[in-house]
Amino acid sequence: MIAVVAFLLTIAVSVLTWKARACLIAAERQQLRNEAALSELRLATEIRAQIASGQAIAENVVEGGTSTVRAVHKGIASIPFGILESIPVTRDTTRVVRQIHDVISDTVYGSISATNKALHQVARGAVGSSPKLDGAEKSKELPKGPGGKPK
Repeated sequence: MIAVVAFLLTIAVSVLTWKARACLIAAERQQLRNEAALSELRLATEIRAQIASGQAIAENVVEGGTSTVRAVHKGIASIPFGILESIPVTRDTTRVVRQIHDVISDTVYGSISATNKALHQVARGAVGSSPKLDGAEKSKELPKGPGGKPK
């Protein structure tokens, strides 16, 4: 009788040990998946930071280039306007033409600057979005087997 009880207890302990080992293996697998997901999130965050940095540099380069071209354009345009304004016969007409030129020029360069800022604002919004991993919420649970029990 004692031998039968001992045998049954041995079988019960063996089954429990087997189930515990299966749960441990499932937990180890889930830990590996979680570590991979965390690594992927870190990499995505690093890439997003690099893109944001490059985007900021690009925005500054375009803005600086536009400002430089604008200043050079104004400087070059002032030469003929200055000459024509020094002649009494063409002075009044030249002042009107210069004002029109300056308004158009300021509008064009202002538009380029505004477009640059708007495009980079959109880019910042796109870069700032957070990544979504499939099953991120499920990572807290152990994988389920038949009957809803952990594997």
